[in-house]
Amino acid sequence: MKIFTYKKSAVLLTGLALIFSSCDKNFETINDDPNNPRNVPNSYFLAGAERGIMDNSADVWWGANVGNQLAQYWSSNQYSSESRYQFRTAITNAYWGLFYSGGLNDPGDNVGGLLELNRIIENCTTDPGGSSASGYPANQIAAAKILRVWLIQNMTDAWGNIPYSQALNPDKYRAPEYDSQQSIYAGLLSEVSDAVSMIDEAQAGPGGDLIYSGDMSLWKKFGNSLKMRVGLRIADVSPTTAQSAFEAAAAAGGFTANSDNALFPYGEGVDANPIYFNRYIDNRNDYAASNILLDILNTSNDARLPCFFTQATATSTWVGEVYGLSEANAASTPNSSVSQRSALVLSPTMPGIYLDYAQVEFMLAEGAERGWNVGGGSAQSHYDAGVTASIDFWTTLNGTPADPADIATYLAQPSVDYTNAGSGATWQEKIGKQKWIALFNQGIQGWTEWRRLDFGILQLPADGVLSGSGIPTRMKYAVDEQTLNAAHYSAAIAAQGPDLQSTKVWWDVQ
Repeated sequence: MKIFTYKKSAVLLTGLALIFSSCDKNFETINDDPNNPRNVPNSYFLAGAERGIMDNSADVWWGANVGNQLAQYWSSNQYSSESRYQFRTAITNAYWGLFYSGGLNDPGDNVGGLLELNRIIENCTTDPGGSSASGYPANQIAAAKILRVWLIQNMTDAWGNIPYSQALNPDKYRAPEYDSQQSIYAGLLSEVSDAVSMIDEAQAGPGGDLIYSGDMSLWKKFGNSLKMRVGLRIADVSPTTAQSAFEAAAAAGGFTANSDNALFPYGEGVDANPIYFNRYIDNRNDYAASNILLDILNTSNDARLPCFFTQATATSTWVGEVYGLSEANAASTPNSSVSQRSALVLSPTMPGIYLDYAQVEFMLAEGAERGWNVGGGSAQSHYDAGVTASIDFWTTLNGTPADPADIATYLAQPSVDYTNAGSGATWQEKIGKQKWIALFNQGIQGWTEWRRLDFGILQLPADGVLSGSGIPTRMKYAVDEQTLNAAHYSAAIAAQGPDLQSTKVWWDVQ
């Protein structure tokens, strides 16, 4: 299987803008490279970053082989090593680099990394007048910082200690040191708080914004919702800081409806979702429904089941492929005998999810259980709202919104009802299970919540683990770091623990 064969060029708009910009500026100067202009409007950086960050997070390599395998949403029907936790060194190397620096100024590769976001912040700080053509500078900085926090949180939750304070400053730090995850989380809370505080809804939003079209009221909700998530993740290791941040963000106002969701709007043609490209352009069909998730959905008659998967064509029944099969056993299972990914999941317009309303309600439910001030409502009411939001989001996206009466019936089932779910299950297990379902197709987040809440459900691969001794609790570092940044790599593992998939990150204390 070739790496990146499905990768289309970066955002068409961004790529064309870079090229056309080069034709308009200093064309007569023979020493200028027309394909790499010196000055690019911030709007192009933002469009490229939004697209590239989502592409790199949700594609077949990181989103599927890593995220959706670790969360056990999908099962591999061939090339099944990742479902048994043997991850390819080349992929880890590639995505470590893509998340940091993307593929800036290379229309043959995806853009999308911290580099573009940092460029927006730098431009708006050093040249606010010139940057104002792409919107009010403070609003541009706020959007860039919110996306920075979103990406860095995903990165540190995957690897633990990573370069942060010295990252992407090659003139000063050729080999950046790794910050502790504790200090990274302190920085993320500071960044997202700064971002929200500087938003001015009366001023123009950032140009090139494909998520909210420059609507700063929605960016503020996104920022507050993200701050809630950052705070909650450290609740077991830094409860006072977590509570303070969470309560402040909840009071300031996060998402209150699915219409607030932070989504990347994929389209047709070159603007399609990367999973569509993998399935229909590269003609790959390497995954099916995981029996771990499908069996739960089927048993509870979950309305999201047909949104996620199809019935097995051979039997017209719901059959999940056993998770974690060997190459031979996975290849011997006919595709027709197991449920496949749905037309919605494989559609070119399936949106990429940065953060959604259902997550916010589950966070509020957890906050209520911890005794925090969540602004009203019980743990059960927020739990019910989270389930309802997820069902409504997926069924509406699939073209047939669920009937509220059917959702009420679902919530009343003994296995779902908050007061009875799991026959004595802890709140972590009750909230965790439904939150895990709601995080479908956001594999890194689903895996992260399993590590944090320890709600069970996930199982060891059926044919055994190929690397490590159990379900990974972190990803191993990019192997290039061992040679290119050896001293700081060694310091990181001395501080955090061995560079193994079984080493836990700072906040994972259960």
